[in-house]
Amino acid sequence: MKGNLLEAYAKRLNLAESVYAQKHDGAKLSDQRKLTTAVCLNNVNKFLTEAFSNSTGTQLGDMGSYKKFCMTLTNLAVPDLIVYDIMAVEPMVSFTGFIAYLSIEVGSNKGQSAQGDLLNNPWQYGTTNPNYTSAFVVENVDAAATTITPAWTPVVGDKVIGIKADGTGEVELTLTSGSVTVSAGVYSKIKYEYNNTMIPQNDLPIITAKMTPISLTARARRIAIYYSQMANYQAKQDYGFDLGETLATQAVGELNREVDVEAVNLLVENAGSDDSLVWSKTQPFGVNLRDHYESFANQIEVAKSKLYKRTKKFAPNFMLIAADILPVLSLVSSFKAASTADVNGPYFAGTIAGLKVFVSPDIADGNYVLGVANPVQKGTAAVFAPYMPVVPTQLLGFADGAMSQGWSTLYDMKILNSILLIAGKVVA
Repeated sequence: MKGNLLEAYAKRLNLAESVYAQKHDGAKLSDQRKLTTAVCLNNVNKFLTEAFSNSTGTQLGDMGSYKKFCMTLTNLAVPDLIVYDIMAVEPMVSFTGFIAYLSIEVGSNKGQSAQGDLLNNPWQYGTTNPNYTSAFVVENVDAAATTITPAWTPVVGDKVIGIKADGTGEVELTLTSGSVTVSAGVYSKIKYEYNNTMIPQNDLPIITAKMTPISLTARARRIAIYYSQMANYQAKQDYGFDLGETLATQAVGELNREVDVEAVNLLVENAGSDDSLVWSKTQPFGVNLRDHYESFANQIEVAKSKLYKRTKKFAPNFMLIAADILPVLSLVSSFKAASTADVNGPYFAGTIAGLKVFVSPDIADGNYVLGVANPVQKGTAAVFAPYMPVVPTQLLGFADGAMSQGWSTLYDMKILNSILLIAGKVVA
């Protein structure tokens, strides 16, 4: 199906890519952007065919040029959203859907690993027990126990090492008939090696898979355009543009801006703050402004390392900043500014330390967030699921010459795991 859609809308995707390249320093559309755009084009195409199938041919809402106009709005608006860079994008082909995430868990108790412990999921690695698959075992000892029986056998040489609970050292213990008698509370752990090559094995370390579905339901944003038939005539005659199409374009643009703002705000609100990630713009005595602002690059590296340690598998790849932080970045030598000729709401400002930087006027002064959006591995803090990017009603004309039309967009957006977000602050 994916290949068929990319073929069916190849010309429109080529147009979308050429426009996108003009606005993004020659960048090409990613496969994800192309596929999402193709699915959305197909959804809109089917909707328009059904919605206007009974039209009488007397309104702008009829098929033909108007359908092409709506498809073009979809074609150009969908790829330009910044959500592709800050979330996973999963287009929906129906009003509801779901995405499934696979977690790999410990399936048997062994040493310091307990059944159900996380090994790996799309967002992080669990705590690694280096002995889980090996012949070595470190087991906890019940404080009240007077008999210790190793769980994994046969124990090599019938020898175990008792680790004293008071931290004073280790003692070699000899098993008799598979157990050893001890005084209660003396040992907190034992360690030993068992024969894990002998056939048959009494037990083997196991991993299990847990599939978790996350439901998606499209919800709407809606807006209407309203104008005078006479004003539209005047606009065409005197200025050469169609007022209805211009307002429709602005309406769809407003919907898209609000989608991007919602995405940014959702990530900012769910990013856990870290008191150690506070950086002051105040110059230390004897340090010039450029050198001091250059030190903000180190603050970013600290934030990156903290998020990596938290997940054990991801480094952040995007950064959201308030507008007042941009002057700081402008004096950081590793910051590569992007063209800002076409700024519209949240926008791509450039790159620094491997991060794409996006500025949003809705982020409170001094706040910034680093996050991970890895669509290939589904390692992302949030998901955006578009269904119908452009849903118009038929154009309605009233007796007094007023013209009205509604526009909607349908999508779902939700946080998946905020562990992939980390927030900091720039203070005066």
